[in-house]
Amino acid sequence: MSPQRPIAATEVLTPDRVMVCLSSNAQAQRVIRTGARIAGWLGSRWYAVYVETPQERPDRIKPQDADALTQNIRLAEDLGATVVRVKADRPSDGLIAFARREGVTHVIFGQTARTRWELLWRGSTLDRFLSEVPDTAVQVVPLSEA
Repeated sequence: MSPQRPIAATEVLTPDRVMVCLSSNAQAQRVIRTGARIAGWLGSRWYAVYVETPQERPDRIKPQDADALTQNIRLAEDLGATVVRVKADRPSDGLIAFARREGVTHVIFGQTARTRWELLWRGSTLDRFLSEVPDTAVQVVPLSEA
């Protein structure tokens, strides 16, 4: 039987924090439930973070998207999340800033299939997040087009 490796003090003192990327996509409930499960397994606090962009301000968001967002927020709260609304020009900016500020260790993204052209034209929130916050564990939940 091999001896166990001693646990460093920094490993004990660094709590896991889970962030779920909340959206106005009606399919995002899968992402929320996945985040709740992961937070439960880790016994950690978790956040459902919605980034309000200029296109989704309350006076500009489409009614069906506003309804889906309200349902997603309600589900996240019911499952124990701390729901946070962040304002930023791009979703990636808000998510990166929040993750850094709160010491997030695990992130759950929902992602729909996108063409190579869309990725080149609009970029990828996930790719930008990974390049800016590389020490975070990331899980991607595939979503179908809403």
